[in-house]
Amino acid sequence: MHSYSSLAAAAAVLYAATARAATISYCPSNDICYAVGVPSVTASSGSGNIYFQISAPTSYQWVALGTGSSMTGANMFLMYQDGSGNVTVSSRQSSGHVQPQYDAATASDLELLSGSGVSGDVMTANVRCANCEVWSGGTLDVADTGSQWIGAWKGGASLASTDLSESISVHDETQQFDLDLTQASLDTDSDPFSGAVSTVPASGSGSSASGGSAQTPKSTPNKQVIWAHGIGMAIAFAVLYPLGSALMPLIGKWYVHGGVQVVTWLLMWAAFGLGVFGAQQRSMLFNNTHTLFGTVVIALLGIQPALGYLHHLHYVKNGNRGIISHGHIWWGRILMVLGAINGGLGLQLSAADNGYIIAYSVVAAVMFLVYAIVKTMVSMRKRTQGAAGDEKRKGSGAGSSRFVEYGNKMHMSKVMSRPQV
Repeated sequence: MHSYSSLAAAAAVLYAATARAATISYCPSNDICYAVGVPSVTASSGSGNIYFQISAPTSYQWVALGTGSSMTGANMFLMYQDGSGNVTVSSRQSSGHVQPQYDAATASDLELLSGSGVSGDVMTANVRCANCEVWSGGTLDVADTGSQWIGAWKGGASLASTDLSESISVHDETQQFDLDLTQASLDTDSDPFSGAVSTVPASGSGSSASGGSAQTPKSTPNKQVIWAHGIGMAIAFAVLYPLGSALMPLIGKWYVHGGVQVVTWLLMWAAFGLGVFGAQQRSMLFNNTHTLFGTVVIALLGIQPALGYLHHLHYVKNGNRGIISHGHIWWGRILMVLGAINGGLGLQLSAADNGYIIAYSVVAAVMFLVYAIVKTMVSMRKRTQGAAGDEKRKGSGAGSSRFVEYGNKMHMSKVMSRPQV
């Protein structure tokens, strides 16, 4: 009887180990790990339970796993400490690159399993999801050999919250990766991380588990690239373009105006290239207003130097402005304003802190105000000078008219006084 019990126990251990090995895991960095398991019955039917695990050091404020290629439309699961030695897992969705929101009406059906919680300096969430194959923003093919996933994390003090709607700060890093879910097949629809299907309403003391690996990591988005893009574009549209535009009417030196604007134009293109690279890393290129609108503005500004040169040639030849001149001026003004507006959309897309948004808005507003004041003053000065010139011409013209009239009368009197023959 004793030997039979030992044999059964060994078989149970072997079965649990086999189930555990069937999960696939991906550990992007800094001891953060994700693992996924798909029961064979779910894989064959295309719907049903799937299991996933998130584990990370407690030095992280929150860690998230998401199904999808980017934040936009992703089904995301955020893990953070609840302040009582356990963890909270919140199902959230995002309509863009902004803080994902919890909505009970659209949230996935999650169950936190045994083994979840905080143990030492590690927090772990073992989760069963009953409907993760479909959500309002997309679907998950549970038999996909190249299933797309994302990860994100933020370092910092514990949120210490059980609120599923807890507000979070913008992530420190993100990661995109593919998982071959055909290698995540579980023989039974049971918890692969603890070896038993024991559902608890709240998290208990946790331990982590690892399994097989079948993943393809993608390049980690470079945060410095987006920073450089944002700073370059902000300097170009909020500072240098308005400054260069104000220099022409202010000092009247076309080569100073042209030089500043060409340097700014080159800076704009360099920042644009960085933006495209950063957006591609995050799968954000051309799927949001900022990248679409920004690309159109940059493309239209591509012909501005040519318009400026044609304006210069016309002015040198004719001494005044023509149609090409007004086209160059108003083309630049409109696109300069649109570019500054798109900078605000970029800050919103990156979920920037309010401090950065306020700083950008103040600098842009001040520079455009300076530009408007300079243009107004120059316009008023021209009108004043023009009015004075008109008065002088009017005075000179009246004297000439009287002289002509007097001369005509003298001429007629001479003609009338001639003797007739």
